[in-house]
Amino acid sequence: MHEHQQNMRIAASRAFKESLDQLQNILAQESQTAEVESQELGEHSSDTWTASKLLEEAAADLDEFFGEQELLEQEAFGEES
Repeated sequence: MHEHQQNMRIAASRAFKESLDQLQNILAQESQTAEVESQELGEHSSDTWTASKLLEEAAADLDEFFGEQELLEQEAFGEES
């Protein structure tokens, strides 16, 4: 693969990870808002907690996956952190 193509793949991978980080932040904010609204209404819904927990676990899984992918790319392309 040409160096330009490798650089493009790395840039695309990083941009995708940044987008996922932004999504994670948005979901975390929405989760916090839903919890506050639920508490204000005097409701403590296990569904809200379960959905929030699932979102947090999914975000952690994505972070782990992309962290591993970044390490593999760095090794493959001879980059260092």
